Amino acid sequence: MVFVSFVHVLSAAFLMGFVAAAPMGPVNMLAIRRGMIGGWRHALACGIGSVTGDLILFSLVLLGGHYLFSDLSNPTLQIVLAAIGVIVLLPLGIYFLVRAVKEPLRAYASARQHWDESTVPAHLVAEVADGAALTIFNPLTIAYWVGVTSNWLPFAHSVLGYSAPGWGILMAAAGLMTWFTALIVAVRFIPHRIGPIFFRVVNAILGLILLGFAMFCAIVLYRHFLH
Repeated sequence: MVFVSFVHVLSAAFLMGFVAAAPMGPVNMLAIRRGMIGGWRHALACGIGSVTGDLILFSLVLLGGHYLFSDLSNPTLQIVLAAIGVIVLLPLGIYFLVRAVKEPLRAYASARQHWDESTVPAHLVAEVADGAALTIFNPLTIAYWVGVTSNWLPFAHSVLGYSAPGWGILMAAAGLMTWFTALIVAVRFIPHRIGPIFFRVVNAILGLILLGFAMFCAIVLYRHFLH
């Protein structure tokens, strides 16, 4: 039973990282555009910047949670954290599902029109900085990490204790890097497959995963109020 809980905690942290990286927003559009024009190394540079930005945000949220470790078993705090998870993740899940179904992908069309070799920086360091900045200062990304961490941290602490933040950062990093590795492979070997349908499928999967996290928070709330 302990092993199963351990696997669940680590799997959830991996998914948190994967889902953070995968939305078809500014960072992924930047990585795809510059990767298809300048080569896969440019997509890699954007990915490194984005992963760094996400891990900074996740670490900051975990740092805040660190001061609550002594109270994480408090039912009132668990209710508050679960409520935050529902409030943040439910709208995000619906948002991505709506984008998957109705979004005309104007951002994709606009990016295609402006794909120009002159817009690709000569130095990869600039793209790392661009990826990090677009991630750290994205309000949706900030809201996402607050929502998923409030969902994950109490459960992780009950299983992993004070090592939960370290394991969380490690597995979230693995999830983030898995997405960008897949994106780099796509840019390198099957660029003709990257288009509106690809974006819709990704957004639909993200929406379903986020709704799953939100449902977990809702179940936690239900159980607390039931007792």
